[in-house]
Amino acid sequence: PGVDPSNLIVSGTGVKKSGNGYMADVTRNKGGELKISVSVREGDKTKNMGSKVFRVKNLPDASGSIFGKTEGLMSANLIKKAKVEAKFNNFDFELPLKVTSFQIIVPPFAPIDCKGNTLNSNARAALDKAKPGTPVIIRNIRAKTGKGIKPKVAPITIDLN
Repeated sequence: PGVDPSNLIVSGTGVKKSGNGYMADVTRNKGGELKISVSVREGDKTKNMGSKVFRVKNLPDASGSIFGKTEGLMSANLIKKAKVEAKFNNFDFELPLKVTSFQIIVPPFAPIDCKGNTLNSNARAALDKAKPGTPVIIRNIRAKTGKGIKPKVAPITIDLN
């Protein structure tokens, strides 16, 4: 029963042999559906085992957060220690995002660009001068997956307490 994996032939848009199996890169598919066909090598003959159509959906929107919050009240000292994070909303699969840069607005100061996922010294200095009730906005959050996909990430709005 069964077939030795070395005798399988799998084909479809973006399908490649990977180790002992196959990998489908659905990011190359533009149609919303992906047809995967499977054949088996039996000696010098090839037997078609059929095909299946899979729905391919776009990734959901992503949201930025600090300490798990996308909005609400937080102290300036806590924000200064925060790591800006991003994750896909309502997504059934584990696909981590790495924040590569963002912009923070601490009125009345001009927007401050930060690299990576932590605040730079200029951003921390602006927070040191901010008063309770000041709205702090973290926007233009840039993030990427391990495959280089760069989703749009919703901003974070925190009021200082």
